[in-house]
Amino acid sequence: MHDSLKEGQLYVTVDMMILTVREGKLNLLLSQRKDKPYAGQWALPGRFVGLDESAETTVHKLLEEMLPVKDAFLEQLYTFSEVNRDPRGRVISTAYLVIIPWNRLETLFEEARIPFSRFEISGEADWLRLKGTDGTILTGGDLAFDHGRIIGTGVQRLQGKIDYTEVGFRFLNDRNAFSLGELQTVFEAVLGKQLDKSNFRRTIKARYEDTGKMTLTDREGRKSRGRPSLLYQLKGE
Repeated sequence: MHDSLKEGQLYVTVDMMILTVREGKLNLLLSQRKDKPYAGQWALPGRFVGLDESAETTVHKLLEEMLPVKDAFLEQLYTFSEVNRDPRGRVISTAYLVIIPWNRLETLFEEARIPFSRFEISGEADWLRLKGTDGTILTGGDLAFDHGRIIGTGVQRLQGKIDYTEVGFRFLNDRNAFSLGELQTVFEAVLGKQLDKSNFRRTIKARYEDTGKMTLTDREGRKSRGRPSLLYQLKGE
């Protein structure tokens, strides 16, 4: 669809930056384009917005069709409107951040039920490196359209928000029963660096437990070397 666009007409698309944390690494889902332009190149999943739809409606429909999962977190990221971002014509894209816990995706990948490949993200927001499960290495310039820029913007936004919003909790497999160790793993994956355990726990408890945003449950996590880990619950879950 839309191999060619009418000259002088403005088109609007949505693009999804689907993220998860797996084994302590921030992961991104990409699909390989079948059609021109950029046939064969990796890209963010997206779609043109219909005349009778809002961007919000379109992205929700696209997500439901491509990923049969519950508990996905979706948030508008930014609107990309550079004049020459699409060689077919004048196209503006509204990009969305989508966060899905890994345990919602694992079975789908095992059964090959979704049209995506998984890439680990590393590097800085302005020079990201994507490593596929088959060893494929990509940088921003290897992606279709301006999707490298969209991804860099998304990572930068996520890193900036994780310290003052609850967005990091969206990566947890169970927000009703998580340990501080699990939460620290998420923060480290998003920020791309190790954090001091004592400082992290002190900060999280002051920001969330002391303010009542998360509470201690009466359950215990798996025992590792010492006592079983304490499990917390995010308020409102």
